[in-house]
Amino acid sequence: MIVSSPASSANLGSGFDCLALAVDLPFALSDEPPPSGEGWLAAEPTHPGTVAFRAAGGDPATELHWRSPIPPGRGLGFSGASRVAGAFLAGLCDGLEPLDARDGAFRVAAELEGHADNAAASAHGGFVVSAGEHVGRLVVPPGLVVLVWSPSVTTSTDASRRALPDVVPLSDASHSIAGAALWVAGLATCDLSLLRRACEDRLHQPVRLGSQPGSTEALEVLLGNDSVLAAWLSGSGPTVAALLDVGADGATLCAELPSTGRCRTLDVATLGVHQHDPTGHDPTGPESDWA
Repeated sequence: MIVSSPASSANLGSGFDCLALAVDLPFALSDEPPPSGEGWLAAEPTHPGTVAFRAAGGDPATELHWRSPIPPGRGLGFSGASRVAGAFLAGLCDGLEPLDARDGAFRVAAELEGHADNAAASAHGGFVVSAGEHVGRLVVPPGLVVLVWSPSVTTSTDASRRALPDVVPLSDASHSIAGAALWVAGLATCDLSLLRRACEDRLHQPVRLGSQPGSTEALEVLLGNDSVLAAWLSGSGPTVAALLDVGADGATLCAELPSTGRCRTLDVATLGVHQHDPTGHDPTGPESDWA
């Protein structure tokens, strides 16, 4: 069978390690021989999807194959999506119902990730708040899209996390807590005017952006445009993401961003990990220009 899980943009500025948004870049994983010439790759034993499949009880002898347009190492949750897919596939192979397999996949992926935000978004879809094993999900108001700008460089999540301070001023912590709460309030009440303040952060973005000048420039351009509802460093970067009303001129915004990266707009993924429908549209093929 083939399963699919969406990419994610985590933190959303103020929600360090607890907020994330699923975006429509799918990761597909199969335990069947893939059709030839369609971009499928063998999942090596060290691939995060394979590791999660085995951690969730999948048969070690099963040969797995994957494909995805999610660019690895760019802050769009490649490892989280692949781990959720691997653990979910193992659950289905073990005879679990889809909802039980999804919940189990989230727990396995969150443990392997070391933080739950990306795994929660890939497992559940939409906008999620994660606190350990607890996940709250909100449906994102219709008519919103996510603009992502990704340079060709990659970022090591582990190295990025090691650069963060162990102690922060109380005023900075309070500022980000208020922003994270505003994300929930703004989306729950459809008061999107709150999201500009909601995405402000003092805990992790300033440190991470210090080593990513292109991302800093992209974020400044986005926040300087009145049509942008919110903008943030996606995960640990270097991708920068923004939330736009569907009527915003994404093409013009993209043209204003640094030419060192690729820019595109994506739908919010309202559906989390699921078994792929072979009769439906398959958007999981790789896109070489993300490389």
